Amino acid sequence: PTFSGAHHSSMSLLLGLYSAPSLGLGGARTACATSRAHACMQQQQQPGPPYAGPRSTPLLDTVSTPNDLKGFSLAELKQLSHELRWETINAVSKTGGHLGSSLGVVELTVALHYVFNTPADPVIWDVSHQVYPHKILTGRRERMPTLRQAGGLSGFAKRSESEYDAFGAGHSTTSISAALGMAVAHELRGLDQERTSVAVIGDGAITGGMAYEAMNNAAYLNSRIVVIYNDNGQVSLPTGTPSAGGTVPAGSLSAYTSRLIASKPFQDFRDIAKSINRLFPSEIQQANAKIDEYARGMVSGGTLFEELGFYYIGPVDGHDLDNLVPILENIRDRGGKQPVLLLLNTPGWSD
Repeated sequence: PTFSGAHHSSMSLLLGLYSAPSLGLGGARTACATSRAHACMQQQQQPGPPYAGPRSTPLLDTVSTPNDLKGFSLAELKQLSHELRWETINAVSKTGGHLGSSLGVVELTVALHYVFNTPADPVIWDVSHQVYPHKILTGRRERMPTLRQAGGLSGFAKRSESEYDAFGAGHSTTSISAALGMAVAHELRGLDQERTSVAVIGDGAITGGMAYEAMNNAAYLNSRIVVIYNDNGQVSLPTGTPSAGGTVPAGSLSAYTSRLIASKPFQDFRDIAKSINRLFPSEIQQANAKIDEYARGMVSGGTLFEELGFYYIGPVDGHDLDNLVPILENIRDRGGKQPVLLLLNTPGWSD
């Protein structure tokens, strides 16, 4: 959601609801077992209301550019994400802005800047209203009080503002085309340095035709591009149809196919097919099981992207750094130029 500066009462309620640290007690103990243990202990969450977040931000205070993340341990990356989430909340509580979209990509932002060599590896954010954590990590933390103010920081990515803002936006569905164009341009210039272009797109933006036009060209052009499809089941505007519960956002690409696979007619059909299948020899049963798996893949999305020429990975929990970091590292270090699509699930945060 977008919060205006006047909605401080709503923000106070949100801060109350968001009282639990993202790490949990066990994660906090793990982080505090690192070489920065003393700093982490000083930083522990204040008990009870008012929910103002950590008393200090010892890890975030050491980050001026993404290069400062490179020496962090996984436990420290988790602690940094906790500090960064509260830094974002505190900034938006004063200036207003898109809060939910930024909170939903905190761990992803940390992971991208940790794994990839930004800004040499360009990261393009679709719409780019979710870039507040990105701005904080890329040298603009001290200017966050000017966010969306006259003469201050833009509420979106802005190329003139930072070399880390590879592409300016403010509207949707352009990120994959931009990332693909940058990858092709890099190769046409004959530069020796290998790099990866990354596009981060939500389930609202990926419904636009321009995104599929770009994906259709990606495999043909054979350039190193990674599409991170952030599926949170929501969009910024109520584009759905009115119902008894109000107007429901229609943004999740997989919503219909998920309902189809879980529907009674589909399940009944599969049950009948399985009953008939048991009458066949085991070899045929195994072949039919593969057909069933492929058919479900066709409607659930993975095979769709594979047919467009992408190497498909997912779904992955977008807040789980234990899995997200090594997966991104494997994608970065892979051989060849086949485009990759990584599906992340970040439910509960509007994109």
